[in-house]
Amino acid sequence: MQAADRLANIELSLIRQINALATPYTVNLGIGEPNLVPDETLRAMAQRAATTPWQYSPNAGHLSLRKKLCEDTLYDPKSEACVTAGTQEGLFALFTAYVNPGDEVLVPDPGFLSYATLAKVCGATAMPYKLEPPDWTIDVDALEKSITPKTKLIVVNTPSNPLGAVASRATLERIAALGPLVVSDEVYREIWYDAPPPSMTGLGENVIVLAGLSKSHAMTGLRLGWVLAKESVMKPILTAHQYIATCASVFSQCLAEMIFEDRAWNASWLESVRAQFRNQREAAIYAIQHELEITIPPPAGAFYAFSPVPACETIAFAKTLATDAAVLVIPGVAFGTQGQGFIRISYAAPVEQITSGIERIGRYLRAQGR
Repeated sequence: MQAADRLANIELSLIRQINALATPYTVNLGIGEPNLVPDETLRAMAQRAATTPWQYSPNAGHLSLRKKLCEDTLYDPKSEACVTAGTQEGLFALFTAYVNPGDEVLVPDPGFLSYATLAKVCGATAMPYKLEPPDWTIDVDALEKSITPKTKLIVVNTPSNPLGAVASRATLERIAALGPLVVSDEVYREIWYDAPPPSMTGLGENVIVLAGLSKSHAMTGLRLGWVLAKESVMKPILTAHQYIATCASVFSQCLAEMIFEDRAWNASWLESVRAQFRNQREAAIYAIQHELEITIPPPAGAFYAFSPVPACETIAFAKTLATDAAVLVIPGVAFGTQGQGFIRISYAAPVEQITSGIERIGRYLRAQGR
């Protein structure tokens, strides 16, 4: 049986390959899944959501939920919001809607690996734009020079996976004005430490914003995200979404609506989430400094530390850590060539686990004389 050409040279992601090496004795600092425990209120909401009708919603999602997603924006909930089965399905729908063979898609390097892979699936070429350490800011002048007549999309991710970096509003405004369609992946936007990250919502007719509740509300398995875009841009995305997923889970839609309705609880929940990740971030940065003898700028958002490691081939290094040191981290090169020489450490884990895992990395490096 011959697989479709669109899947040629596309394998399971390095993230999944590394996580497949886990054993019961492994400290897992690899997977990007929040270690949040739903409280009684969230569980009670889920119980109520389970009693709602299980029939299809409209393809774009329940209008009542779309109205909540469009509050405080200029988007029309009837035609400019689409609820998706997670942001990953939203990305797949918009790439399917807009990217043709021969097109180019500008993707951050380092950046979430799905962007380049989805471009390949569509027969396009992923064109990396470099983010430079230690601050990992976007050089908009260099990005503009990368635009060609073949450029179909520019992908922006802020706060960033794997970097935790946050782009400034001035940067986002300049990117929106460059001309091509801009995809702003904001799934980590509610996880920040000093100031709320700016959004690209409403920055231009050419801007497509994705977000969701997976990371902020411990709902990774419930697959609930959304896309916001002007009507003319949204139409083909909604068409693709219809044939990919029909509609997002109605259970997850109802739960999301309840979350947004209870503003006081949601604000309190998000404050506690940020406090928890702030403590875990501090533990990670301290352990990296004392065990790996490396100082990195504190990530401004998300829950990842992108740490340099002694010169080595980082895929082999990460696999060796998994087998010989019983700790999982993701090789930075999984996120682009600029990630060579780095590892992504997820601090979405208990403090004891963060400390233990980074200690194991330090112990392994010292044993190797590095």
